[in-house]
Amino acid sequence: MLQLSSLTKGFGDRILFENVTWQISAGDRVGLCGPNGAGKTTLLRILAGLDEPDTGTVTTRTGLTVGYLPQDGLVHSGRSLLDEVSTAFQPLLDIKRTMEEIEHQLADDQGSQDEHASVLERYSDLQHRFRDEDGYTMDLKIAGVLNGLGFSAEDFTKPTDTFSGGWQMRIALATLILRQPHVLLLDEPTNHLDLEARNWLEGFLADYPHALMLVSHDRYFMDRVVTRIAEVGLRTLTPYAGTYSEYLVAREAA
Repeated sequence: MLQLSSLTKGFGDRILFENVTWQISAGDRVGLCGPNGAGKTTLLRILAGLDEPDTGTVTTRTGLTVGYLPQDGLVHSGRSLLDEVSTAFQPLLDIKRTMEEIEHQLADDQGSQDEHASVLERYSDLQHRFRDEDGYTMDLKIAGVLNGLGFSAEDFTKPTDTFSGGWQMRIALATLILRQPHVLLLDEPTNHLDLEARNWLEGFLADYPHALMLVSHDRYFMDRVVTRIAEVGLRTLTPYAGTYSEYLVAREAA
């Protein structure tokens, strides 16, 4: 699904990865481990298409979507919380807006019978598509994720620029997981979460329907979420099967 081939990446004289070949397959749940400065964030950014390798390639299947949550640096403004997070469903919002425009057009229709029938057919097609893509449950999904991450109903109408840095990251996380990319890349997603929100996210990610890779210093969170480990170090990636705790045992034995 997402393939690294002969990838090399360095900064000046310091080589992080050298001739690395590795892949993420559908349904993989990967914990990315290694000492600070080993290149975990750099690898996530390469997978997200934000950084380029020095040599080698990153190959993805046609139509693959990748979502990336950095550790910090995200700021939202210009929308309410609800409007910002709703952008995760932008294609559905576009369909909904077009349906509303057609409804007004039908109400004021002065055209011929054939024109009316054509517009009505287009409206029916959009309505079926909106329903098939779960458009009618969109608001429920948004409220569920926002509540799970600790936002109250009163927060929904607040401007996003009134939220502090930690809550800004929760906004980004909510939008990202509602978008449900085929590969979800999370860099320390629990850093700004309290225990209740962390536990909610743990359960959400445990049921995530696509592939995910995350970096976290929370070993218990990792144990609950991931089923594979990729260890960054010595210029390569070393794979381990199992949870984080099982990885620690296997690494010690090795």
